[in-house]
Amino acid sequence: MKKIFCALLIAATVATLAYANVIMTARVGFLTRLNTTEEEFSRIIQDSTRVTGWNLLSNRHELYGVKFYDSLTAMLMAMDKREIDEIALPEIVAEYITAENPEYEICCMSQMREPMSLSFGFRKDSPALAENFSRVINELQDDWTLPELQGIYIYSRENPKPVEFAKYDGADTVKVAVTGDMPPVDYVSTDGRASGFNVALLAEIGRRLKVNIELVGIDAGARNTALMSGRVDAVFWYETARNGAWDLDAPEGVILSEPYFSWNRFMHIRKK
Repeated sequence: MKKIFCALLIAATVATLAYANVIMTARVGFLTRLNTTEEEFSRIIQDSTRVTGWNLLSNRHELYGVKFYDSLTAMLMAMDKREIDEIALPEIVAEYITAENPEYEICCMSQMREPMSLSFGFRKDSPALAENFSRVINELQDDWTLPELQGIYIYSRENPKPVEFAKYDGADTVKVAVTGDMPPVDYVSTDGRASGFNVALLAEIGRRLKVNIELVGIDAGARNTALMSGRVDAVFWYETARNGAWDLDAPEGVILSEPYFSWNRFMHIRKK
């Protein structure tokens, strides 16, 4: 009996160590964070002493092998080739990807200690533009237009009608970088046209500010280059902690608007 017990104990220990090893060596893809390195980001998301920002609470309790990708397409291709085991995305994005692609599934969840947010980004030489966008975002929140747009274009499973931008003769044109790397929030359709929430929100901002909006398609990893080079006047999203304590995605020289979308869970998806 004692031998049987010892054998079972050894078997259980081996199985536990094997499972732990799988967890410890999980290679996880993330969209590029512009203000940190893969190594530093890996340390941050494992640091249980942090009380703000990227402190992930999940069923993966050991080392993540972090790999940054400049676009969602590149990251999905890497997972298809088994170069990484899974990718981590905001909850609504992971749900969208798995609903649209049956070959993927959600495998675990990371709970944030504080909400994360998306904000527009502007150069520091454009404080008035940043202030105007923030003012309109607050107005959209106060009059319930922002929650309504989120309901229609983010949370609804229906295909909403295309949105058209108003044109104002003689008005300023604001060039905004969109990536398509965070659907359905920042969405680009298969024909290469931006549509959905990003377009609906920008169309409403353009209407209220009486400015013309021009969209410029880029990859997520090129956001800061496009902004600082003057190719665009604004970037549709930088990811930050809601209270501003975490700043690993917005490099120095970027002004952030008021947030227009928030979440507090990341989902990890993998290939079935």
